Amino acid sequence: MLQKSVIMTAAWLEIVTGSAMLTVLDFPCRLLFAGTPEGIGKPLGRWAGVALLALGVACLPSTAAGSRGSAVQGLFTYNVGVAILLAWVGVATTLRGVLLWPTVILHAVIAAALLAVSL
Repeated sequence: MLQKSVIMTAAWLEIVTGSAMLTVLDFPCRLLFAGTPEGIGKPLGRWAGVALLALGVACLPSTAAGSRGSAVQGLFTYNVGVAILLAWVGVATTLRGVLLWPTVILHAVIAAALLAVSL
């Protein structure tokens, strides 16, 4: 019982931290680094937020023994989040490398495939 509580607490801490990095990036950066992200640091900080959110989702204890549902949900969360984030970067900023849009498409395809196998 203690192990499940520790895992649940750790997973929720990752989810909360990731959500904070996605929504109010300056706040956790000020608390952690005593500064704010500039330029490329903003999308990179939000990318880290997506990864932390997905990690938390993947680590939530599953109700079914031996189930891989949490792993699929975590991977799905990551791929959807990264596809949306990178598409936003491509539309709303001037930060556009040659692989930006192929990467958006790749993560969207992976997310669709994960959704298809989880149904």
